[in-house]
Amino acid sequence: MTHTADSPAPTRRIARERLARKREKVRAGAATMRRETFHAGMWATRAPLWMWPTLLVITGIGATLRLFRLDFPHRLIFDETYYVKDGYSVINFGYERSWPENADDSFNAGDPSVIEPTPEYVVHPPLGKWLIGWGIDLFGADDSFGWRFTVAIIGTLTIFLLGVIAWKLFRSAFFACVAAGLLAIDGEHFVHSRTSLLDIVLMAFVLLAFFFILLDREQVTKRLATWTRSTTNPSPPSTPTEAAPAPTPNLTEAAPTPTSSPTEAAASAPSDPNEIPRTFPPALTESISSTAPVTEAAPPTAAARRRHRAKSRDVINFGPRLGVRPWIFAAGISLGLAAGVKWSGLYALAAFGILLVLWDVHSRYRAGVVHPWLGMFIRDSIPSFFKLVPIAVVTYLACWTGWIRSDGAWDRQWAAENFGWWRALPEWLDWLPSLAHYHYTAYSFHVGLDSEHPYMSNPWGWIVQWRPTSFYYESYDKGDMGCMAAKCSSAITSVGNPVIWGLAALAVLVCLIVWIIRRDVRPAVILAGLAATWLPWFAYQERTIFTFYTIVMVPFVVLAVTYCLTLVWGRVPAGGRAAVTGQAAAHQVGSPSVPSASAAERMAAGPVKKQRFARISAALFARRLSVGLVLVAAILAFAYFWPIYTGEVIPFSAWNNRMWNITWR
Repeated sequence: MTHTADSPAPTRRIARERLARKREKVRAGAATMRRETFHAGMWATRAPLWMWPTLLVITGIGATLRLFRLDFPHRLIFDETYYVKDGYSVINFGYERSWPENADDSFNAGDPSVIEPTPEYVVHPPLGKWLIGWGIDLFGADDSFGWRFTVAIIGTLTIFLLGVIAWKLFRSAFFACVAAGLLAIDGEHFVHSRTSLLDIVLMAFVLLAFFFILLDREQVTKRLATWTRSTTNPSPPSTPTEAAPAPTPNLTEAAPTPTSSPTEAAASAPSDPNEIPRTFPPALTESISSTAPVTEAAPPTAAARRRHRAKSRDVINFGPRLGVRPWIFAAGISLGLAAGVKWSGLYALAAFGILLVLWDVHSRYRAGVVHPWLGMFIRDSIPSFFKLVPIAVVTYLACWTGWIRSDGAWDRQWAAENFGWWRALPEWLDWLPSLAHYHYTAYSFHVGLDSEHPYMSNPWGWIVQWRPTSFYYESYDKGDMGCMAAKCSSAITSVGNPVIWGLAALAVLVCLIVWIIRRDVRPAVILAGLAATWLPWFAYQERTIFTFYTIVMVPFVVLAVTYCLTLVWGRVPAGGRAAVTGQAAAHQVGSPSVPSASAAERMAAGPVKKQRFARISAALFARRLSVGLVLVAAILAFAYFWPIYTGEVIPFSAWNNRMWNITWR
């Protein structure tokens, strides 16, 4: 309707509708431009072959360092007194049994027979203790190497895993190896890999779930890239219903030439003005005419065309369906296993679930979906939830199989001994209310834990290793244990590599700034991992918590530092590369920038030599030299702190020199 000067002004509702239609048109146009430029990008890049053996070498070096003198000290240290003995218990009885006082002395001597038949009340799920128990079962309860073997292997495998994750994020084989190397020489990761605690097992499963999310994103991006190609360059329709109406042919051009045979002329002349002329060979024409008449499919009806347009608009507005996405299943299993080690794995489940949602929205937006949020809710939210959360819950419950199948575990008979609604449950589910009650009491214990401890710390200081945890310390006089000074020390301190953790706070800040300014999703993903493993502890600042919990943060701290090193490293300017590759381009046939050369000219010029090293500016050289100095400093710092990572007997003055902060003592 056209409004004249005399016609009434449109109502406010009509004005809003017009504005909404205009906004929708602008949004659709912007989405079209994004769809035309969308591609798989870095996700389509393949790793060079040399990266894999290099990562294996770095992992092998890390394994050698972690297995060297793994049996020292030949006694339970720090919280090994709980987890090693519980590991022995679950591997032999299926659940945790209690131990008498001074049981550590008997266990250290290789005599675990003092274990009692009564159940023990523990507040951590059993999976980590099962893994520790497998090492004990393999090497025997009297071998301290076996106590720590499983944990050392898990810690070693995470070195290789982090290298692959760094490749997925940065698409640089060099910095993938840098990330793996930095994790291998981090003090906290190193000490945890040589001490039989649960936290590095938790870290491994969280990191594995993070890796699966990256694999899912790679798969999703490639599928969206395929979808954008199909929408911007649609393939010709395969059925007459999907085909566009054919234009009216030019009958003059379609007329047969004088040299054409009557059969060819009959075949080429259109019998209907809306029919595309066809030319068949005579034999084929005779065969077709002699067998059956050619029937054309009816043109699509108006209703079919409307359905097709509605379906096309639906896909453009909300995006395509992304298929099964098996890596979300794998991430759910990994997060369920993480929670089966420690409940703090639930924080990672929540954080990574949010990460999946936001990343799905971001991917759909970049792929040119008009309404990415609605597309995520319609296409992704419910399927992704059921692929992640229920799978994690089922996996977590499976970790309690030993407790469920037992009769004498702690609280196992609580439902049978107490009357309630659970009596209506079938007999095969009688364990469920008992397990729920067990979890209630364990949660009450965790939130109410506020006893003083000399090494308790606040999460504000974790990022700078303000109060690292001492796992082991012994003082010796001259002549004892090879002590050559008046007083010696043997210590195992879980303090991170000072170079890595000295840069950690700055790296986190840089990742935040780069994410905001450049809108680079990579630092955002790294920060999501840090948020999952660090931020929840701020809600428990009054609780008794320790810096060694930061072992779950370590991979993401290393990734943040590595990302900052990639920024410092820089790139060779494009102009320099053009000069290097311009000569080689002259030998390529069909190069868009230079004329094509004949085969004789290419043979006379000889084979093209690929220049591996291009000249770089002094500023870029200085930046890369600084990256090299950081890496060398990290290696030297690890070597310097080696004695207090491994419990070597050193003079007290040497130990004191390594206590760089008074809070480290």
